[in-house]
Amino acid sequence: MKDRLERFVRDNREDFDSFEPSKALWKKIEVEVAKQQPAGKRLNGKTVRFGGMRWGIAIAASIGILLTVGYGIVMYSQIPDDFASLNLPRAYEKTYGKELVQFTSLVEQKREELKALESADPQLYHQFDAEIQALEKNYQSLKNDLPQNPNPEDLLKAMVQNLTMQIDLLNQQLQIIQKIKEVKNGKIKTMV
Repeated sequence: MKDRLERFVRDNREDFDSFEPSKALWKKIEVEVAKQQPAGKRLNGKTVRFGGMRWGIAIAASIGILLTVGYGIVMYSQIPDDFASLNLPRAYEKTYGKELVQFTSLVEQKREELKALESADPQLYHQFDAEIQALEKNYQSLKNDLPQNPNPEDLLKAMVQNLTMQIDLLNQQLQIIQKIKEVKNGKIKTMV
């Protein structure tokens, strides 16, 4: 049956090609198709349709992607350069990242408090600063060894311990300074 149809079309092809539908028929088809399709905007003579549901999904997806990228940028920018330069696996960043950042900022804050002593008693300040510098040098050495160390977790624990020692030492130094100020101001009476 298929062969008979193909042969009929082949034999009568010229008759099919010579017959063209009238313009009125094309106009009628165009009107019927326009009724069935949603209205669109004309652009360069062509009808462009914007599916409402598709655009809504596309806009929602775009907003989601932008929010995700923005969140990633904000989170990445909150990692301080000191810790970001360590190049640790993500597991260690989550475990030790916040702790190292918190302790490092606390050490810096207390060092600023100690720096106020420099003008009042430079000799005592330099003595205190030398003690802190020794611990800081040790911390930097640990930090430099971290990338090539086969067991970074132990090294990170040592870094955290070093920072807590720096904080304890700074607290003791600040207490000594406070007591010296109180003695100078006569608030503490010494036994004679």
